[in-house]
Order: sequence, then structure tokens, then C-alpha cells
Amino acid sequence: MKAGNTYNLLLELVRIPSVSPSKEESRLARVIHDKLASLPYFQENKGDLRLLPVENDPYGRHSVFAIVRAVPHTAKTVILMGHIDVVDTAEARELAQLAFDPPAYARELSKLTLPDEARKDLESGNYLFGRGVFDMKCGVAVELEYVRECAANPRDLDTNIALILVGDEENRSAGMLSSIKHLERLQEEEGLDFVACVNTEGEVQEYDGDAKRYISVGTIGKLMPMFYCVGRESHVGSYYEGLNANLLASAVNMVLEGSPDWIDRAGAEAYPPPAALWHRDLREVYSVTLPAQVVAGFNVLTVEKTPAIALEMMKKVAREAFDMALERLRNSALKFSEGASLKASVPWEPKVLTYEEVFQKVKQDMARSGASLEGHIKEYLKGLPRETDDRLKSIGVVGQVLKFYADKDPVIIVGFLPPYYPHRSNLRKAPRELALMDAVQGLISEAASTYGETLAVREHFAAISDLSYLGFQGDKDDLMPLAGNTPGWGEVYDLPLDSLLKLDVPVVNIGASGRDAHKYTERLDLEYYLGPYPDLFRSLLRRISKIE
Repeated sequence: MKAGNTYNLLLELVRIPSVSPSKEESRLARVIHDKLASLPYFQENKGDLRLLPVENDPYGRHSVFAIVRAVPHTAKTVILMGHIDVVDTAEARELAQLAFDPPAYARELSKLTLPDEARKDLESGNYLFGRGVFDMKCGVAVELEYVRECAANPRDLDTNIALILVGDEENRSAGMLSSIKHLERLQEEEGLDFVACVNTEGEVQEYDGDAKRYISVGTIGKLMPMFYCVGRESHVGSYYEGLNANLLASAVNMVLEGSPDWIDRAGAEAYPPPAALWHRDLREVYSVTLPAQVVAGFNVLTVEKTPAIALEMMKKVAREAFDMALERLRNSALKFSEGASLKASVPWEPKVLTYEEVFQKVKQDMARSGASLEGHIKEYLKGLPRETDDRLKSIGVVGQVLKFYADKDPVIIVGFLPPYYPHRSNLRKAPRELALMDAVQGLISEAASTYGETLAVREHFAAISDLSYLGFQGDKDDLMPLAGNTPGWGEVYDLPLDSLLKLDVPVVNIGASGRDAHKYTERLDLEYYLGPYPDLFRSLLRRISKIE
């Protein structure tokens, strides 16, 4: 693999501003497709190169799928995957457009006041700055070069090499979610046997001066628990006659934010606790009425918890928060009543329900009168602007369901907001998991002896990746609560649950080194990228291809 070819290809990929979500993602997909289509292998095997449409996509985007089939024939297949989209460049301000032209961007960055570490890296000349250079067009370029080599010599392959390059990874993973259905079809209709999936997301060092390079043998999961808090309206002058939904949501925050009970672990690695990403009063106009509906949404990283486990924990959080809020309110009422002519009391009792429980009750009630809750939700969603955030759509669906819910007492409704990323771990149980670990350990020895590089294993790629969708490590009962408790499932958001349950592909991420993904100082370590990295990538593929 020639470094010059890879570097020039990387610059070409970066120059297309494939910000997600946008039509530019499809432009880049078409450029990549056409490059591969020019190779003799794909001219002779046109069915092995495809543009896969992203289902129901308002931007008309496509993913690129290619497969080079080994000669002689084999069912064994290694998947290479990556994403071609990037986050926007707003953080670069007046240099936003230049961020897609790394040489010009570096010249302009040199005129700015930069963080010390970024300034040092820029002046060293060993780093390439720009949007997507590290996350993750560097990996895409290496994969494309490798596929080109494989296509020229399919008789040298021990396995088929399948390539999936998707868009929308930085948004809601629509590209990958459409693509896994294609993988499932290949598995069932062509009998392809997926040995492993290799991703090339950039890997970051753990601290300044860290000389290790990293390889991840799993990927972290992500859930977004929702607590829809319903209080009781009241004029603020009659405070104790109502229940402020903000109080309920604040209590939820106090119980769940940073809770050590929710920290997931894998060996010596621990992953951050829950963090609140949403806390919204759902009123649209100012009023001196106690807010009656407030939603709180949390980021939860997982390497063990399934949606079923998380839902049970969420119910406990909601009950504890409700008790906390009522205790505070009762103490307040008691103090208020001391020596006052008007005595205050708090009549409420804690109530916690899942979204599915509320939905099913309303659905049954409406059906008795010949009305359809699903139909009402579809009409509601049709009326929303296309650009409405998916989380706001889901939250709005809860509000629509509550309009028809007969019980008006305060309640905390628990459910999930999109998106969901299942975790994938190398459990060291299945033969191919063990074989993949052997391949990684062999690569670690090679990196040290041949290149003087210390390659260290991470149990999970911690930045969230589409490797999550290479199969769900659990059974249907662990996964199904997600569908029933995500408002607007099937209309706002869904996952191909059957495909997730049928696929079970061991994963590994071997990425280049760099810093500051998603920041205006995003940069790629060229010394490693144009030195040992491509050879280590190729060596890992050779080792994996020997797995039976």
C-alpha cells in the first residue's frame, strides 16, 4: 500500500463536505462508487458493487457496498466498514469552509491563537488538520486502497472482502441501519459466513504524551432514558393545589445524574455515569401557572445493560424521585401551615408508568369508540416540519397520547428516546471471538517487534460507532421493551430488530491516531498513519482471514 496514494485519496475525500445530514453524503458515496466501478474486477462483476438506498430518507442518500470474492469460492467473509459523513464545521467560524481543504486550513490556523497542544502539533508538521481527516476519512481511504488491492488479486484471498461505507453515522445511523438488512440477506440468501467486522474509526490517546496506539475489540452502547413528568396545573398563588412538573424532573435529575449505580464496567475499564441531555418545560408560552409537563432525557453508556434491564432501573429511579419530590412538598406545606390561617396539604401519591402501559390503555379506550390512536399519531407527525428533531417528535407523541389519557393524576412516564446503540463485547466465549483475540494478540507482538509500536487493547470503542449494529448480544426479551417504550416507534424511529437478532459478528476497530474529533482542531497523526498503520491494518486482515 503506497502512502502517497492513500494520502492523496484522503485529501480528495475530505474536500467533499459530506456533513450529516445532507445531500453531500450521497455525492461522496457516488464518487467512491465510481472509483470502484472503474476497477476491472467490478467491471467484470457488476453485481458485486452497489449503491444501497437509505430507506425513507428525505435527502435521498446511499451507502456504498462492494464485495471482492475470493478465488476459489468460499463463504467466509470479512466485513470492512466505515462512515463517510462528518459533523459540521461551525466551530471553525470564519474558517468553516476551509476546514475541508487541509493545506489551506493549516495556513490559516497558523495565524490564530490555538490551544498549546494544537499549536505544537501544527508547527511539528506531523499532523494533518481538517474536518474528517481523523473522524474518519483517514480510515475510509485505507479501506478503499485495500479493496483496490484485493480486487486486483482475488486469488490471493482466503476470505471474501465486503466493504460497507455508510452515511449518517454522526446523526442517527440511518445508513448502517439500512445496510444491515442487506447483510442479513447476503447471509441468508447467498450463505455468506461473516467471520468478523473491521472498522477503522480513529483511536485517541488516553493522555498527553501517551505513546500507545489502540485497538478496540468491542464498542460501547448508548441508551437515552426518558422521564416524562406530569404534574398538576395551578396558579402560583395557589401553589399547594398543584404539583410542579419541574419539581418531579429535578428530583429525577438528582437521583440519576452521575449515579454510580448506573456505571457499567468491562474488566478494569469503567464508563461514565448518566448525564442529563434534556430538561424541558413543554409549555410554549409564558404563564404564572405551575408547569404540568416536563421531560428529562439522559445519556446512558452501556456495556452490560439491555433495554429491559434499563427500563426496570428507570422505574426505580422514577419512584425514588417521586417520593423525594413529595417529601419536599409535604415538608414545605407543613412549614407553610404553621401559624397560618390557611392550611396546606399535599394529596398526591407517587405513580410511575411505562410509556407502553399508557399507550395501550389509550389505544384500547379509543378503539371502543372506533378511533385509532396510531392514526392520530401519524397525522400529528405529518404536520410537523421535516427538520424537527427526532427526540422532539417522540416527546410530542407522548403529549398526544396524554390528551386521551383519562387519568389526570400526576405521574412519571418512563420510556426511551432515539437513538439506541447496542453494545458489542468480545466475551471470549465463542470460538471466533477467541480466534479474533488471538489475531489481535499476534498483531500486538508484530507491532512491537517490527515497528517499535506499543499497541494496547481497549475492550470497547468508547466514542459510539456503527459496530453496534453487527448483532444484538442478548435475546428478544432483552430488546423488545425498546420498541414498546420508544414513542413513535415505526414512525419517528425504529431498528430492524429481527436483523439485529440474526446477526452475530465479532468486531474490532483498528484506527489511526489523532486528536480533537468534532473540534476545529481535529487532526491526524501523519507519522503513524503513513507509516506503520496501513501495514498493521493489512496484517490484521491477513490474520483474521485465517479464522475458521
